[in-house]
Amino acid sequence: MSKIEAPKTYQGADLENIFFRPMFTGPDAQDLGIRIMYNMPVPTTLQFWKRSGDILHKYTSSGWKGGTAASRYSKQITLSKVKAEASYSASDYFNMVYEVITNRSDVNLQDLSGTELEEAETALFKEAIAESIRATMWLGDTARSSSSAQYNTFDGFLIRIMTDISLGETDIKQTSFTDSTKPASAEAILKGLWDNASTSLKDCKSQGNLVYLVTSDIYNDYEEALDSVVVESAYLAKQNGRQGISYRGIPVIDLQLSAYLPSFTSLPQTFGILTDRRNLALAVNTKDFPGTEVKMWYNPDLMQNRQRAVFMAGCDYLLPELISFTYKS
Repeated sequence: MSKIEAPKTYQGADLENIFFRPMFTGPDAQDLGIRIMYNMPVPTTLQFWKRSGDILHKYTSSGWKGGTAASRYSKQITLSKVKAEASYSASDYFNMVYEVITNRSDVNLQDLSGTELEEAETALFKEAIAESIRATMWLGDTARSSSSAQYNTFDGFLIRIMTDISLGETDIKQTSFTDSTKPASAEAILKGLWDNASTSLKDCKSQGNLVYLVTSDIYNDYEEALDSVVVESAYLAKQNGRQGISYRGIPVIDLQLSAYLPSFTSLPQTFGILTDRRNLALAVNTKDFPGTEVKMWYNPDLMQNRQRAVFMAGCDYLLPELISFTYKS
């Protein structure tokens, strides 16, 4: 067998349950450090609730002194129609799918069913789509208008945040690195993000949703600083690795963008964000727009296996005062 010829089309419930929903739920999605909104009602709205002030009143036998309701902040996320396409030579494509299958211990290689081939083929395409969405979510810029430009289907967090940096109390707060002749340590960068954060952002710490989102160089430098601590736990962690690291109880997440950033010199190569993970959101919709589908088929004229996905996606943040940002251009 040298090619996979059976065409596959996912639409409606199959598109959601088999293809997209597994990508945007579970531990892998939570590790992104942001809110993921999949197939939310259109228009997709990012919301944040804030408790009202003092609602206690002196008791009286009658009357009503109900105060104002909890404050609700909302912002509509603009969704863009996007298309993912891939093509492979028939022999190369089968070898890729076959490798996925052979890595499973429960497969009878003498009796490969169509279902097992379909699952492996689907897994390859899902992985490619998920990574493209993740990269665009941070690096996307619709101003890259050339036909060969990459990651230009919707504006990512970096473009949106850098555009909105200002000095007002309710604006995005930016802190600077120290003199380039003596680069700031990762710990100093994390501390600077906290010190420069708004009171509203610091008050969110008790709710357990604050997160540091940093580039790999900051993450690695901070991990090395933890390794240098002379205690037994640091000694063991240096040997065994860490499942995750934190600064003053706030998780530090490596955005893993090192492979992409050198290609986009207009974007900062090193940056860090302190925010509430509920404040940044990625929205994907495969239900409420016509034409959303996933297709995989074999083209006999060109002897290629092809894949195509059409769906809606976009990202945005809600409250600028819940973002503390620093970067080195």
